[in-house]
Amino acid sequence: MRYKVVLSYDGTPFCGWQRQPNGNSVQEEVENAVFKLFGERAAVVASGRTDAGVHALGQVAHFDCAKELDGKNVVGGLNAYLPRTVRVLSGDKTRADFHARYDTVQKTYMYLMYTGAAIPPLNDRALCLGYEPDVEKMQSAANALLGKHDFSTFAASGGGAKTFTRTVTRARFETDGKFIKFFISADGFLYNMVRIITAQLLKAGRGIDIDMLALIEKRDRSYAKELAPAHGLYLYSAKYGPEI
Repeated sequence: MRYKVVLSYDGTPFCGWQRQPNGNSVQEEVENAVFKLFGERAAVVASGRTDAGVHALGQVAHFDCAKELDGKNVVGGLNAYLPRTVRVLSGDKTRADFHARYDTVQKTYMYLMYTGAAIPPLNDRALCLGYEPDVEKMQSAANALLGKHDFSTFAASGGGAKTFTRTVTRARFETDGKFIKFFISADGFLYNMVRIITAQLLKAGRGIDIDMLALIEKRDRSYAKELAPAHGLYLYSAKYGPEI
């Protein structure tokens, strides 16, 4: 049986999604929970690998097990064996050829900022700015991201991407009291792409003139060296075709 699950996790205590020789990963926790519930080892494949300190509100993953369980028992059973920092939001059997990574048609990330003074519970879950940025200027810069572009300027080395062209369908800021949320949706993302983009948008919010389209056209990371901290980033959702 192939199972599809939607996960939410606090990335603070983890070395990222992917299992590592040294360090506790989200993947390892989920695979251990699958073993305890199903009684068999299974590789859990996610829609994308989040880095150390990055959180998820809607990570999608799949795994194969011979034992058949209904959705209620999958969710309740896995959560019983997972730490409280990792929760299964939904889960059930899916079609045999579903692939959490390769079947993704759109992913959305959210970068969370807090404009007030640093608050301990938020220190690892939002970027505490301590000032009010100019959201209008940030949004103006973000608008240039929309459409199909070569995003080489916003790709860190080590990602292994073979092509750098991606199509961004949403790049929008939302404000909620002292919180600022930046949502970006695309058909795929390059390594550290959202964090590099966010760093440039934060500069725009401080009044620095950022020509985002010109940066895109440079196709050179040396023009966008800054990297926003990991702890403000959330994998918000992964979408699939209507038949899945």
